[in-house]
Amino acid sequence: MNIQQKIQNLFQNRDEHPLFYIESGSRLWGMASPDSDYDVRGFHLPSKAQYYDYRQHRDLIEIMDGDFDFVSFDLNKMFGLLAKSNPTVLEWVRAHIIYFNQFPEWDKFKDRLLEEVDYKALYYHYLSLAKGGMNVMQVADNFTYKKVFYSIRGLMSAELATQQIMPELLITELFEQIDANDPLLHWAEDYLEIKKQQKEKAQVPEAEQIQILKLLNAKIEILCSRKIEQTNDIEKLKNYLTEYSFNLKQHFYG
Repeated sequence: MNIQQKIQNLFQNRDEHPLFYIESGSRLWGMASPDSDYDVRGFHLPSKAQYYDYRQHRDLIEIMDGDFDFVSFDLNKMFGLLAKSNPTVLEWVRAHIIYFNQFPEWDKFKDRLLEEVDYKALYYHYLSLAKGGMNVMQVADNFTYKKVFYSIRGLMSAELATQQIMPELLITELFEQIDANDPLLHWAEDYLEIKKQQKEKAQVPEAEQIQILKLLNAKIEILCSRKIEQTNDIEKLKNYLTEYSFNLKQHFYG
C-alpha cells in the first residue's frame, strides 16, 4: 500500500493543509500481526478561509478505507494535547515511520518539545492503558495476544516514566530498557514472535492466562506503590507551543 499517495489523494479535494503523518499502533511498535491495519495519524492546518472564518470548523478528520485507518487533528487540537504532555500524540511526534512532513525545523521543534515533557502524565496514561487492556482481556473471547502485549507495553512504559526515562516505541528496544531479571520481560520476550505470527484476534492459551495475569497484577502493585510528581514547567511548555504555532501559521498564511 502506498500510504504517501493515499494521503495526497485524500487532501486533493479538501481545503486543509496536510502537515505531518506517521504510522502508529502495532506497526510502529514492531509487533504487528499479519492482518494489522495501517493506523496513520497526524495533524493538519485549517485553510486560510477556515482559520479566519467566525464559524467553528471540525478539528478532526477521520477516514476508514479497508485497512487504511486515518486520523488527523488540526494544529490547535494537536498543540493543546501536547501542552498536556499527552503520551499518544507524543508518540506520533517521536515516530520513526514518517509518511509526510511539512513542518519547518521539525527536528528542532521535536527535541525542544521532549525536553519539556511531564513524566507524571506519561505514567498515569500508560498505567491506565494497561489496566484498561487487562479489563477487556478478561471478558469472554478477548484474552488475545494483542491485548496482552498492549498491557505489557503500557506497564513497562509507566515504569520507565517513574524514572523520567522516555519509553522506546519499538517493543524490542523497550525491552532493552527494562531490568533483565523482570519476570514480565521474560514472558514477553518468549511470546513476542508468537504474537507476530498470530492474527489480531488470536487467543492466549488458557493455561497461560493465569500466569500472565499474575505477572501483570504484580507489576501494577509495584507501580501503584510509587509516587511521581509533575516533572515540567507547564507554562514554559505552553509558551513554547504558542510561539511555534504563531510562527508556523505565519509561514503558511503569510
